[in-house]
Amino acid sequence: MIKVNEYYDGKIKSLGSSLKDERFTVGIMEEGEYKFGTDTVEIMEIVFGEMDAILPGGVKKTYKKGDSFQVEKDVEFIVFIKEPVTYLCLYK
Repeated sequence: MIKVNEYYDGKIKSLGSSLKDERFTVGIMEEGEYKFGTDTVEIMEIVFGEMDAILPGGVKKTYKKGDSFQVEKDVEFIVFIKEPVTYLCLYK
């Protein structure tokens, strides 16, 4: 079953599902600064566009199309979006 998610007044929208017992979402983020918390390990892959992210440890880094990063369980991270970005997020 496909789940529809919406965050930050509709500036982030995603569709979620699972395949072979692994959960994932695909979505779009509009311009803005967004803070997220994790309840599982998350692997974020940039499908189109680019974003800056501050992961635990405080280092700000730019991620572009084809790049990915992993965020551990029970932490917070911030992303900065300058133009629309599409992403795939895997939950472990």
